[in-house]
Amino acid sequence: MGKPSTREMQDGTLTLRAREEDSRRTLALSGELDMSNAPAFASELQRLEASAASLELDLSGLEFIDSTGIAILVGAHQRLGDRLCIVHSNSPGVRRIFSLTGLDEQLRFRLQP
Repeated sequence: MGKPSTREMQDGTLTLRAREEDSRRTLALSGELDMSNAPAFASELQRLEASAASLELDLSGLEFIDSTGIAILVGAHQRLGDRLCIVHSNSPGVRRIFSLTGLDEQLRFRLQP
């Protein structure tokens, strides 16, 4: 078993925290995900996907998401399938977006413990 590594990045109103442990990857998002910082999210997601047996996206700290962020999540779901698990946001606004788009029934969400 390898030693876990973590890294944190800030891009405007979005904070990304990546954790790598063995072949499991976790990417936690907090703040606001929109078109201005979506490239940073997409880049980090792609980096983690390359070596992940499983990937967890922790959206519990996400307060806002726009269509650009939604598109990146849908793409990750299409690429990773069952290897992707998403921790639902605590924000009523973000939850409403997933509900209105029907993604709350298509993506594999789990509630924060």
